[in-house]
Amino acid sequence: MKKRYILFIVSIFLMACSADRISQGDRIIDAKYYPPSGESKNVAIMILGGSEGGMPYYNTKHFTEKGYPCIRIGYFRTENTPDRLEMIPLEYFEDAMKAFKSQPEVGDKKIVVYGWSYGGELALLLASRYEQIGGVIAKVPSSVVFNGPFTHLSSWSYNGEPIPFVSYDRYYKRIANPPYFEFLELSLKQKEAVEKATIEVENINGPILILTGKEDTLWPASQMSEMIIKRLEQKKFPHWYKHFAYENAGHNLSEMNNIPIIQSLFKTNLGGTFSGNKKARIDSQQRTFDFLSRISGGQ
Repeated sequence: MKKRYILFIVSIFLMACSADRISQGDRIIDAKYYPPSGESKNVAIMILGGSEGGMPYYNTKHFTEKGYPCIRIGYFRTENTPDRLEMIPLEYFEDAMKAFKSQPEVGDKKIVVYGWSYGGELALLLASRYEQIGGVIAKVPSSVVFNGPFTHLSSWSYNGEPIPFVSYDRYYKRIANPPYFEFLELSLKQKEAVEKATIEVENINGPILILTGKEDTLWPASQMSEMIIKRLEQKKFPHWYKHFAYENAGHNLSEMNNIPIIQSLFKTNLGGTFSGNKKARIDSQQRTFDFLSRISGGQ
C-alpha cells in the first residue's frame, strides 16, 4: 500500500513539472495543452493549481477522455513565472485564454475555469472579470482575495496595481505556531478589508459549482463558500449555482490528505478522515462531470 502511494506521488510530481512554453504576443506562458481524445464537447477547461505552485497536478485524462480539451497553467514557481504567489498579473491569464482558444480543438467553445484553493480564488476572480469564461468549478476556494502566502502584497495585480486584498499578517504574527485555519478565519473579521476584497461573483457569465470539505484545516473554505452563496442570492444571480460541503472531508477532498508524506509537504494535517475524503473525492468528481454536462448541453 505504502509503495503504491509513493509511486502515485512521484507520478504527480513528474506531471506537475511538465510544461510547454506557449507564446502569446510578447508573453511566455508556462502551460500544457491536452486535446480531447473522446467525442468532442463544446466546453474547454482551464486548470489552475493552488499555493503549491508549479504546474497543476490534476490528471487531465478524466476530462479529455470525455471530450473536453484542457490546459494546465502554471503561474508561479515555474520556469518563466515568479518564485512567489505575489502580484501575479491577471493579464497573464488573459493571454493564456487567447492561446487556449487559438487551439483548433477549442476555438469558440465555452471556457470553464477549474481551480482549487488559491486557484479556486483565482478562478472566481478571473470569471468575475472576463466574460469569455462561461462557468467555474471552484474547489475549496476563497470568497475574497488574500495576500500571497507569507508575503505582504496582494496575490494578484491588474495594470501593475494590486487587486484589493485581505491581509492575514497581523493574525499570523499573533499566534504561536499558527494553525492556518485560525489566522485566516480571524482575518475575515476585518470588515472594511473584506468588503473591498470580496470577489464580485455576481458578474460571472455562467454557472458555478463549489466543492468544499467541512473539516478543512488549511483555510475556512466552507465558511467562505457560504459567503459566496449568500452574495449570489442577494444579487439575484441568474445562472445555476451550488455549494457541496462534505462531512469528514478536508482541504483537497482526497484520501491523499491522510498520507503522512502529503501532510509533511504542507506541514499540517489537511483534515478529514480517510473514508470521508474518499467519499468526497468520488462524489465531487461525479458532481464535476454532471456540471460540465449541464454546460455543454447534455442536461
